[in-house]
Amino acid sequence: MFRRRAAWAAISTVALLLAGAPAADAAEGQAPDVRWASSVSDDLGTLAVSAGSDSAITEIRAHIVSAATQQEVAVVENDAFVLVSGTPQDGVWHTRQPLDLADLGSYTVRVEAADADGDRTTDNSAGTLAYYVVPVFEDVRTDRAEVDIDHREVRVDGALKGRWPATRELKPLADHPVDLDVDYWTENTVRTDAEGHFSGTVTVNGAVPVQAVHRHNNAHPYVLYGESAAIQMGVRQVATRWTVQSPAEARTIDFGQQVTLTATLERETPQGWVPFEGQSGGVLFEPSSGGQFASVGYFTTGADGTVTFTHAPWETGTFRVASHSDDPFIAPASVNSARITVLRASVFTSFSATRTPDRGVHVEGAMDFPDGWTPATIPVHIQYSRDGKQWTDLLTTEATWSGSGHAFAADIADARHGYFRAHFEATDSFHAATSQSVRAGR
Repeated sequence: MFRRRAAWAAISTVALLLAGAPAADAAEGQAPDVRWASSVSDDLGTLAVSAGSDSAITEIRAHIVSAATQQEVAVVENDAFVLVSGTPQDGVWHTRQPLDLADLGSYTVRVEAADADGDRTTDNSAGTLAYYVVPVFEDVRTDRAEVDIDHREVRVDGALKGRWPATRELKPLADHPVDLDVDYWTENTVRTDAEGHFSGTVTVNGAVPVQAVHRHNNAHPYVLYGESAAIQMGVRQVATRWTVQSPAEARTIDFGQQVTLTATLERETPQGWVPFEGQSGGVLFEPSSGGQFASVGYFTTGADGTVTFTHAPWETGTFRVASHSDDPFIAPASVNSARITVLRASVFTSFSATRTPDRGVHVEGAMDFPDGWTPATIPVHIQYSRDGKQWTDLLTTEATWSGSGHAFAADIADARHGYFRAHFEATDSFHAATSQSVRAGR
């Protein structure tokens, strides 16, 4: 009986305790969350803190600790902060004024925060205050807007100042190195004078940007990287031109015949046009039909600027000579020669004219094109002459492939006695051809 009563008593006591115990999780609020702390990017002496909670943030206090000595150097009280974005429950606070610290350098920021529910938190490493001098370039300029082949030296002038984090004051940075960069590569390094002014020259070899840059250096460890706006340089090119000496006029040649191209490259100078030595380029033969071009060769001009090439064109077209320099100061130039008309051979391999019983004449024959190409159509004109001297066209037929040649045939009704022959007229690509004449009596 004692044991049973004791057991019931114990159970009753536990029940009473549980019933009267407060709900700890329900009573406890969420502690503030300090997300980060840092310098404001364009105002390094100003401290920014980001925090949020389940109720409004009512207190922020920052402890500034030297990263070098681990010693606390300042405490930023709550009234120094002002909300700059977001809400009191979830926002970003800045110090009203930049911090005034004794030394430049990097500082660890420890942040205490409290909210309206009375919850508090401490973040011993909320972020970093970058308490450095920001370099600022002023009035950076070049002495010219463009360069040319004979004037590639450019003078760069300007001033380098530093913005101090405590006061935001701009002061000259004396005896600081300034890199003068051309196309983002350092071409010269100069130093500032007592007023922060600098001057130096660089060689510019193209249409590239020129810029003044301050890079971090051990002599001035608390001055950050900075750069001026880039100045885009222009290039004034030397004009060049080609003159073709041969073939200067249109000409007609037989297939397989060679043509010599002669051309001269010149450059413009204040004294006029002069031969341009040492320039590279190439010669093409460009078919008038738009077909595949041929590279005739490559060259480097000599002292007289002249190039000479010999080539046997395979069809009608023109030579094209062109020069192009890797030097951006030299303008490219090109020119086409006069038109070269290339004619291929055409021949009649047979022709006959035979009188028919109905007083007509039957003619037939064959043609060949020994240079390898054949016209798209082959019109053959059948001609008549009473005396074999004066000829007139009677009709036109077409030669077609017969398996062994290009054959043609035609019948002439009520043909008079006299002489007959076949004639193929010249085209842009083929010579004319005339068969032998044949006498056909009645």
